[in-house]
Amino acid sequence: MINELKAGMKTEIIVLLRLQKIGNSSNGGVFARGLAEDNSGCLPFICFEAGIVERLRAFDAPKAVRLNVHVDINKFSSDMALQLVVQKMSEVTEQDDISHLLPQGNFDAQLCETRFNDLVQKITHTELQQLILKIFTGDVFKQFLINPAGMRLHHAYVGGLLEHSVSVTELACVMADKIGHVNKDLIIAGALLHDVGKLKEISPEMGFPYTTEGRLLGHITLTAMLVKQVAEQMSFQDDKLLQELLHIVLSHHGDREKGSPIACATKESFIVHYADEIDAIMNQFAKDKDKDQWEYNKMLQRYILF
Repeated sequence: MINELKAGMKTEIIVLLRLQKIGNSSNGGVFARGLAEDNSGCLPFICFEAGIVERLRAFDAPKAVRLNVHVDINKFSSDMALQLVVQKMSEVTEQDDISHLLPQGNFDAQLCETRFNDLVQKITHTELQQLILKIFTGDVFKQFLINPAGMRLHHAYVGGLLEHSVSVTELACVMADKIGHVNKDLIIAGALLHDVGKLKEISPEMGFPYTTEGRLLGHITLTAMLVKQVAEQMSFQDDKLLQELLHIVLSHHGDREKGSPIACATKESFIVHYADEIDAIMNQFAKDKDKDQWEYNKMLQRYILF
């Protein structure tokens, strides 16, 4: 496992490889660099072997591979961090155990599914509840139970989308009860739906690669398109309510600068936005760390204390 590697070691290891760059080195050769990952951690890798670099050119998504590496100190790092110098690379076989490459979250998936169903039942507006049930059905719901909510930044593990959606909705409900004078049905529906477009944006396959559709359209657009399509199929009657639901979906990142095509303009949309943001932030602390350990967080762009 990556977290067991020490400087100076030479070892063979099965990892998930993410290629970041291929280029020419100063001595006229070629190099490739990127990240090697498993469930225990992540380390940068570099490779100067021309044959391997040529094979890496074909990588269009993260891939599980077997590596022979030398664990070295990255001389360009300010904190003497480790890096893997790749010397050999081979394919994994069907006999290889690669379960340690599929990130798992520290949560009860079955309980989370029950909480999801309980939240749907709390929607008192019949038409709005029917819309949710029609979207979260069949193969869509099966994928929803296993999809990550992100490739790397937050809830990037099996079932992460389910856990995130339920947590956001429960946080939003608490805020709705405290604030009052809001449409709680709308808040529950909007929170449950806000990231469902990630089912088409992020693949549940090894490495959670972005799909072409996801890169072209993004999950906010995909979610709004799905909601609109299902609403039309069921001849949704309350146009004003549907517009307010779509507004929550389209504005849940808060502002245009954060990726939303429209900024929050209703009480319900602000509640879902802040519930979404706080849950994504708190997920940064969902790691097993020693007490009083500082770590730089790329999503928050600051050091955080565990």
